[in-house]
Amino acid sequence: MLPTIAPIQHLSGNTNSQQRISALLAVAAVMLAAIMAACSSTPTKNTSTPQPHDTVALETGGTAAATLPSYGQPQPYDPPGSTITTSRAIQPVSHTVRDFTDAGVWFGSNFAGARLGPVFSTSDSDFVAVVKPENAPINNSPWYAFKVWSRARRTIRLHLTYDGGSHRYTPAISNDGVHWRQLESSRVQRERTTGTATIWLDVSRDTLWVSARQPYTTDAVRSWEDSLSRLPFVRLDVIGTSTQGRPLRRLTIGEGKEGEVLIIGRQHPPEVTGAWALENFVEALTAQTPLAQAFRQRFTVQVVALVNPDGVDGGHWRHNAGGVDLNRDWFAFNQPETRAVRDAFLGSISNPNNVLFGLDFHSTWGDIFYTLDSTVTVRDPLFTERWIGRIEESVPGFTARIEPSDLESPIFKSWFVRQFGAPAVTYEMGEAATRQRAHTIGTAAAQQMMTMMVEKRAQ
Repeated sequence: MLPTIAPIQHLSGNTNSQQRISALLAVAAVMLAAIMAACSSTPTKNTSTPQPHDTVALETGGTAAATLPSYGQPQPYDPPGSTITTSRAIQPVSHTVRDFTDAGVWFGSNFAGARLGPVFSTSDSDFVAVVKPENAPINNSPWYAFKVWSRARRTIRLHLTYDGGSHRYTPAISNDGVHWRQLESSRVQRERTTGTATIWLDVSRDTLWVSARQPYTTDAVRSWEDSLSRLPFVRLDVIGTSTQGRPLRRLTIGEGKEGEVLIIGRQHPPEVTGAWALENFVEALTAQTPLAQAFRQRFTVQVVALVNPDGVDGGHWRHNAGGVDLNRDWFAFNQPETRAVRDAFLGSISNPNNVLFGLDFHSTWGDIFYTLDSTVTVRDPLFTERWIGRIEESVPGFTARIEPSDLESPIFKSWFVRQFGAPAVTYEMGEAATRQRAHTIGTAAAQQMMTMMVEKRAQ
């Protein structure tokens, strides 16, 4: 049963819930059309790094932020032009507070990782929020994150309408920005025909945080990296800077000379569960267990956990601050992030035949291992198959979905295999996975990889 809210003011009191939502959709469409007609079709290029103490502007509810081009309908997984990776203009998020003083409600996007477009009020308890990407065409990964608070305790209805995408992520909410939980399914109503959704939120003077997924910003990743760097067998260095000047950092684990493993992650900002899996994987490599200690004595692992810090802190759907999908730039290397990772890896490896395995962590609808098909020749071609089989055996109830591919797509996996002739996997963790699930899979994957490598070298 959906929470009860007074009807929209301009509707009659006996209008049913579905009619009210339809009317709200109509209002949203009219408002959005008016904004787009009034705005320029060319977005602004974001060349500066947002600072934590930026002055927060106030916007009167119902007015649009600066330039807001229309991005149209949702795109397929790889939109047209996704492999053209020369820089494009982006629309940076407006770090403002949307002020509905008469209604006593405020919406804020003045924090790292936030994304929220214009917001409108149709009554004191009914609002429409437009969710827009950084640019388009773009994969439908419609990230949103904002804060909301109210003068009085109440339940508000917020209609999420998407420009350039459609509703995908069930909101996560938090009362402190640290501890998160998923919004109850009874408070989310998705309209599949329109690609929109309506959510019901309990608000008060205390801030409520709302996000497509639990945010995991660069500060959190850096804190994790810093904690690992205190271990005597872990080294942390900066390998370059992003488009907006944020440091790109690498962890090097172990000092073994028998082989190397290369790992990257977070090329796409919303893919938080993949970041969790990567961290649990790496933590298993740094554990004080006999297996991990033996592995570190014989092998070395390089990890770039956050390839796209600008996109993460900018609240992007998929792209970097250069406006492109970094995981389509591994042939052209037009972007500073991919160039920095490539140069760091190549600069530290004297013998390509010493590189044994590559891993790229992502998130999508469900767990998928993107492997190599039979047309691709690598050293130890059965390694990946055996590794996945061992993960399945060690995690009760886990069945891997495996999708092989060739090396035609300009992704990290293709570059890695072409460069080093070793097996590589793009691992996609299910985007609805819990922290515990990420820990289970990530830890098991690392343990099985270490076991196989230590056993093989012992033969």
